[in-house]
Amino acid sequence: MAKAATAKVPRGPNAERRASTRAKILAAGVKCLAEFGYAATSTPLVARMAKVSRGSLLHQFPTKLDLVLAVAEHAWIIQRDFIRAQVAASPLGPDQFVAGVQAVWKGLQLPEAIAVIEVMIAARTDPELARRYADFATEREAGMHRTRRRMAVGQLGAPEHVEEVDAMAHLTLAALRGLALETVFIGRPTEEAEKVLVFLENLRRRMAVEIAADHANQGA
Repeated sequence: MAKAATAKVPRGPNAERRASTRAKILAAGVKCLAEFGYAATSTPLVARMAKVSRGSLLHQFPTKLDLVLAVAEHAWIIQRDFIRAQVAASPLGPDQFVAGVQAVWKGLQLPEAIAVIEVMIAARTDPELARRYADFATEREAGMHRTRRRMAVGQLGAPEHVEEVDAMAHLTLAALRGLALETVFIGRPTEEAEKVLVFLENLRRRMAVEIAADHANQGA
């Protein structure tokens, strides 16, 4: 019997090639922002790093602002999913609530986190970026509030304490983002970082104990 000829794998459709190109561009955009900063990031540089033509990049992202905002959204999703996976590795309940501190801190050390912070800081002095970044930030904040509501219910069984949990999560993010700016972002490691992490963990642990005691008193 004659050996069957090996079928040639057809070239992927345009949508698949476009998605592949987009993924390369977004990954290169993260790397460019994290390594060189917002000011040095440009469409030609990102195209070279992604190993795609500048025309291909401009077809999907006509301007630098279009590019960096898409990169920021892409980077945010990766950072968010990383943090969620880190938290999920702990047992459901107060342990996850406390584990959120280390999860957020590790997430802020990702190149994606540095890329997002670069864009956030640049929005302070770039009026056009600031206008468009506001919508991005509003959407992300709404998502974080929804996540914190789930934390209150799923990790602490305390829907009545959503506001306090939301405030604690915001405090954690603000403190650790500032710490990241001081250490990871500008490359100045400090021994104080561990003290801050322990302090935040103890705050969360204390909150979980107080909520549990409140529930016990209500049930008595």
